[in-house]
Amino acid sequence: LCQHCLNKGIVNDKDLIVHHKVELKEDWGKRLDMDNLEVVCFSCHNKIHKN
Repeated sequence: LCQHCLNKGIVNDKDLIVHHKVELKEDWGKRLDMDNLEVVCFSCHNKIHKN
């Protein structure tokens, strides 16, 4: 489920991807760190990266 949608009370299981909270270009060492990963939908992912 998209974690951002779920925080808004919306259950969304469509078009999901894994998002790195700390971008890989900032810290390559965190690429497989489970605390740095979250599941989001493409829509939320695009919103995250517009900021």
